[in-house]
Amino acid sequence: MLHGGCTQARTRGIVSFFLGFLLCYALAAAYLSSTCYRDPSSVFFRPEHARVLSYSSFRIAEATEFGDRAALHPPPKSTNSTGPDFCIGVASVSRHGFSYLKETLGSVLQGLDRLERRRIHLVVFLAHANQSQHEDHRQPWLVNMADNLPAYPSNPETRRLVQQLEADSSYEAHALKQKMDYVVLLTECAKVNPKYTMTLEDDVVAVDGWYHRALGALQVATRKTHDLGRDSFLYLRLFYDGRLLGWNAEEWPIYVVYSMAVLLAEVVITAALRWRFTVLRQYLTRAVLLILCGVCTPMLIGLFFAAGRSCMLPRPSGIDLMSRYGCCAQGLVFPQDQVVNHLLPMYRNSQDSHAAVDTFLENWADSRDELRWAVTPVLIQHVGGKSSHGAGDQQTGRLTDDMPFDYSFEMNDPVALAEEHRAWIAGAIYEPHPGAARDG
Repeated sequence: MLHGGCTQARTRGIVSFFLGFLLCYALAAAYLSSTCYRDPSSVFFRPEHARVLSYSSFRIAEATEFGDRAALHPPPKSTNSTGPDFCIGVASVSRHGFSYLKETLGSVLQGLDRLERRRIHLVVFLAHANQSQHEDHRQPWLVNMADNLPAYPSNPETRRLVQQLEADSSYEAHALKQKMDYVVLLTECAKVNPKYTMTLEDDVVAVDGWYHRALGALQVATRKTHDLGRDSFLYLRLFYDGRLLGWNAEEWPIYVVYSMAVLLAEVVITAALRWRFTVLRQYLTRAVLLILCGVCTPMLIGLFFAAGRSCMLPRPSGIDLMSRYGCCAQGLVFPQDQVVNHLLPMYRNSQDSHAAVDTFLENWADSRDELRWAVTPVLIQHVGGKSSHGAGDQQTGRLTDDMPFDYSFEMNDPVALAEEHRAWIAGAIYEPHPGAARDG
């Protein structure tokens, strides 16, 4: 009877332990469901909530208001004929009824003080042979915000080629024309000899304070590049697609090794405890160990992966290498020597029609083992729901699940960012620039 009573007590203890585990497991799953819904690699992902443009909507409203004011009262522009910190190049193509250009430019300029604005040269290229085809052609806000509004070279051969590519809706034509557009942007930026050239797509919004954050990130990228024994890096990425930072299939051996390591460590620890402390043997029975190591731990490991990589292992804030999964070309900053020595000659001489600029650039960088840095958190967000080459929502222009998006961007606090920006402006020490003058 005594032996039977002990067996029943142990069985009740095992059942109670497992039921307690299930309760804790359910609570953990509920918690993760409420916190991991922004992670597209999570089973708890809720796109209808994750894709809500909260901070972006705030910035869009600020940017639109800035653009409306700029149409009536021209804002300050760059006063440096040479040597600005940034030359920002934006190429824009008509989206046939949709335009995000005012939002993009307004978010870049809104909130800058006069000294910041003076150290930026803004080039906006309406990439059409006949620029009147673009919705924003000759808009007062565009004329008043941009420092330079270039056009394609006037030679007949280039004009004819551009017209042919515009009439061709194929991906190959888009890929080839895009490189021609970048040549125009990079050439115009090279004329003012900036420290860095920044290329932005025309359907993004920037955070308040992007200027000082980008400068700080570039300084860190430069230092880390030198720490690696390299002289230069290819670019600093201001945006990456959050959908590509999940549990990548090609890395499954790593996940298996770590999972097995956790199980093995658990087995070794529990076995050591049973051996070292005799009193624990009556609790850590073989049945308990089987449930613990064979059921509970695998369930916890499964929940860890189900919660999503960005939720469980988010990228730390700072500057890190991103040579893989770095989609797309919404916002990149290049040291000017890279532009002059490599990018401009490469795009000018390329006849490649099989890869758009982002893919083409990454393939080239892979072949040369170029360093590519990314800043976390990202400084811009992709808000365009209708692509200039037919992707996305063609009817409403709203974001769809197949469009690049950073889910953490929408968690930005506009008050905190504005305070950070004001504090930086108040404490900033500007290096003298040729031709730059301080406000009286």
